[in-house]
Amino acid sequence: MKLALLVFWAVIWTLPHYLVAQKAPKPQPRPAKPNLVLVMVDDMGLGDTSAYKGIRLAENAKPIGKTLVTPNIEKFSEQAVIFTDAHAPASMCSSTRYSLLTGRFAHRPYLKQQGWLPHGPNRPMIQKDMPTLPGMLRKNGYHTKGVGKYHVGIDYDNGDGQPASHFYFHDVDFTKPLLDGPTHHGFNEYFGVTGNTEDSLDTEPRVMIVNDGHGFTERSKMKLIGITRRADKILADPDWDLRQLGPLYLKEMLKYLDQRAKKVDAPFFLYFAPNANHNQRNADGVFAVPEKVGGVKIKGQSRYTDGSKAGDREDMVLENDVIFGKILDKLKETDDPRWPGHKMIENTLVIFTSDNGPNLSTVKNEDLVQESGGLRGKKAKIWEGGHRVPFLLYWQGHFEKGINRNLLSLTDLYATFANLVGHELGHEEARDSHDALLYWIGEAKGEDLRPRVFFCNLGSPYLNDTLAIREGSKKLVVNGGLAMPSMKGGSRGEVNIAMFYDLKNNLYETGDFLDSVPGKEAREMGQRLLAIHNRGHARDLGLKKSEALILDDGWHNLRNDVDGAIGFEFRMKEDRAVTHLGMWDDQNKDAGVRPARNLPTEDDRDQPSLPGPKKRGISAPHVLQLHALNDHVAAKLIARAEVTPQKQGKLEGEFRYVQLAEEVKLIKGQRYRLTMSTAAGDDDHFHDPASFDGLSPLVCPSIEVLRSVLLRSDEQNTPLPIPAFADLKEDYSKHRLPVGPTLKFQ
Repeated sequence: MKLALLVFWAVIWTLPHYLVAQKAPKPQPRPAKPNLVLVMVDDMGLGDTSAYKGIRLAENAKPIGKTLVTPNIEKFSEQAVIFTDAHAPASMCSSTRYSLLTGRFAHRPYLKQQGWLPHGPNRPMIQKDMPTLPGMLRKNGYHTKGVGKYHVGIDYDNGDGQPASHFYFHDVDFTKPLLDGPTHHGFNEYFGVTGNTEDSLDTEPRVMIVNDGHGFTERSKMKLIGITRRADKILADPDWDLRQLGPLYLKEMLKYLDQRAKKVDAPFFLYFAPNANHNQRNADGVFAVPEKVGGVKIKGQSRYTDGSKAGDREDMVLENDVIFGKILDKLKETDDPRWPGHKMIENTLVIFTSDNGPNLSTVKNEDLVQESGGLRGKKAKIWEGGHRVPFLLYWQGHFEKGINRNLLSLTDLYATFANLVGHELGHEEARDSHDALLYWIGEAKGEDLRPRVFFCNLGSPYLNDTLAIREGSKKLVVNGGLAMPSMKGGSRGEVNIAMFYDLKNNLYETGDFLDSVPGKEAREMGQRLLAIHNRGHARDLGLKKSEALILDDGWHNLRNDVDGAIGFEFRMKEDRAVTHLGMWDDQNKDAGVRPARNLPTEDDRDQPSLPGPKKRGISAPHVLQLHALNDHVAAKLIARAEVTPQKQGKLEGEFRYVQLAEEVKLIKGQRYRLTMSTAAGDDDHFHDPASFDGLSPLVCPSIEVLRSVLLRSDEQNTPLPIPAFADLKEDYSKHRLPVGPTLKFQ
């Protein structure tokens, strides 16, 4: 009886616990797509944060010594992966932002004469049809928010639906939405400023951008500010206070995270690009340091790791450190609505980085710079100190602790994030962005040798549009005139090697290199840079073998100004048979954005041609010819066809094709030339072989394009370059083709 009673009471005692256990919800799996927080501060070098104190930038390098104390970034770095060879794509601000947002190299937009937008109105650097990183994330279910300095060009409305053009923006109608701004390029929301805010230089209105509109709209109540030559000329919100930018940004981000805490339907992408620690010249000095941010005192509080006092510039770095710490605290405190029982930080990928190296007025060209982590150079220089930047990466359970020594560019974030969220890149997307995910998780084999290209050097001994290419530890610098062939004193489209060395042996880039003679390895690397530059993409686009030789006509300017036969030479990568010759057919209303031989400007940027099959037609007769080439004998005609207004051929997409009577076999390794006759003003356009700032055409991977050509007569052995704005070097035509003649394979 006692035993039965004990069993009874045991059952009664355990039953509630059993029922509670049965009712307990099963743990939910981590959502597959993490939140993304990308913080890109301004003008911060590797030595501007104690996160890098004691870190070796190469295995055989000396540890970084004295740095600025940044307690929040340093604490974050103890949990994060520290990258030692991460780079801004440019040594200056606007170009880096363009490259980050588009996944294209920093020298590809219209801004080629320097790395930052000049003072006064600047047209958008990103065309409306250009895919962007936030746009890609948005298509994959993310809510996208930008806070801070945009700085890739904005079109304000002048009240008549046209871009405002007054140098001081006095023609802006602030009651009208932006014609082109952040929300036109993938951001659901944006809160920030147009660009830089130096009162002695920058003329943009000191009125906050709020999504596609303005934080203040009453023009009559705005004040006029500015100093020196800009005195009393810059429009500003009556409450504008340069010192309060950082605090305003922090308030906006904390509010946004509170809003996202109530959203269970989508992950978010938060992009924060503060103005600090860029120069902010104003009536009180070079920097506008707030007294406090988020309740933490800033003014006069910055210190170096040796205990010495720092200055106003370093106070602005400290401001960013405090704001970053507040963001992290908010992520740690906030429940994740998509993952009950967990905090936001547990499924948020966080990146901290900078848009270029430190800006220091006292640094000489040959100096090794403390703020750059001991590297040579600073902001606006092609030396490592100009573009090698802090890069810290954290995602709990995925990217934690350790050092990553692989080469990385901020250009790569587009393709890497795409892989992370399960997005397959289209051929038009992120053409210079390399997917680095396997190198982040440590599953890639060997060193990342894929090419990265860096842009811009202000000041001697190189020109402003100077480019550098890195392949692993090898670095090549080419002087100006490749990115911008019209650059005065430049190479006119040629690869002109300035220096070449291995950073494993010369991390600090010591030497003047002015008399160095490039060897075979340097010349070969220069030719690879030329191919990347001229063909318009660096990454493998994954193009599939196809019938059509030209897969996409690209965005290059349309022209109809040449007498002769235009075309291109190519080499076969495999045996294939040709069944049709053809030509590109423009829409009747399509026209060039600028005269064919004019220098392009920001007002006549490359645009895609008009789409669709309607309203196309051939206006004049054209002869299409395919020749086999041999260095020792005359070019041999192997196929010919005609397209006329009466016999236009079959329209497929934007191309017309004429079937050959017999197929023509093309042989692997053999060179060929494909041409189309044209007459100036015949109303049948072709695409210029060279890009200004648009996407380039794509061709079937069965061929390698060698160069674009013009033939003035039937003499096939004297090809000329297709005329440009000036007589340019032979390199300018290499790896390029005019979209006019084409063909189809079997």
